[in-house]
Amino acid sequence: MKQILVLPLCAALLGASAAAARADELVLRNGRTLEGKVTEGADTVTYERSGLTMEIRRDEVKEIRRTPTAREEYARRAAGLAAAPAPVLGPGEKDPRAEGHHRLGLWCAEKGLAREAREQQEKAIALDPDHASARRALGYMSVDGKWRLESDVMAERGLVKTAAGWVTPAEAEKLAAGTPSAKERARQERKALDAGLRKSLNRGLRLVADADPAVRAKGEEALLAWAREAGDPDFEARVPEVRAYYDRVHEEIASARALLTVRAQLVTLKRPIPRFTTSLGAASSPVTLQLPELSVVSVNTTAVVPLEIDEE
Repeated sequence: MKQILVLPLCAALLGASAAAARADELVLRNGRTLEGKVTEGADTVTYERSGLTMEIRRDEVKEIRRTPTAREEYARRAAGLAAAPAPVLGPGEKDPRAEGHHRLGLWCAEKGLAREAREQQEKAIALDPDHASARRALGYMSVDGKWRLESDVMAERGLVKTAAGWVTPAEAEKLAAGTPSAKERARQERKALDAGLRKSLNRGLRLVADADPAVRAKGEEALLAWAREAGDPDFEARVPEVRAYYDRVHEEIASARALLTVRAQLVTLKRPIPRFTTSLGAASSPVTLQLPELSVVSVNTTAVVPLEIDEE
């Protein structure tokens, strides 16, 4: 049985949504909702998701919801902010639109829209020069009550930026020579720990997505163990939702139906075979000929059959 290793729910739980491609929602009449790529045909709808392809009859589909791309959604949100009227501010009041631009900038950063993210943060500080979160997003830091670029401040302090962060020139030389500083060693240790946790998490996710219910149970246990080791009580509380999601996915696959088109021809020889005699001209002897006849029956029909997905 083929494993359907797709993790939309898990990605949402972990906040790992990056610049995404379009994902449609297919709402079936039985109440199920499938998320993936949907292609409409004349009599059927094709649903694709991470290697799984299903062809579903149109009369089983209630609705198709098209999800906009990240750039389309950004354009919609940016237009809404631009259309907001300028508020009348009293003494000491801050323009509330600044927070909207800041939040849109954070959303853009999550979706991989770097240029748009910077533009929105710049709009935020244009409306509210002291918006701390927008300033930090643009690389500023507060020094003696004034906002300055972090790069300028660190340069004045004699520090240089490396992959390990801001360090002294001497530490930078050690890093270049391959001798890690205490700060770099700590970073490497954290990185190794994170890698181990990611490996455990990926293993749990693979297991919980398996077609075998017993394997999914082991995956749930692995995810609970990961959450406890990582110290993430929120994810631990939501692990049963992940398990329930994949239970529903495999129930849907088990109940899926495919539309099979059958085109066949049945050809039989009619008996007895007709005969007739001819002289083929007055000078020749009579000749007996057989003229066989064929009966052809064509069948064109469709049938709904259970869908089974096997993989060698």
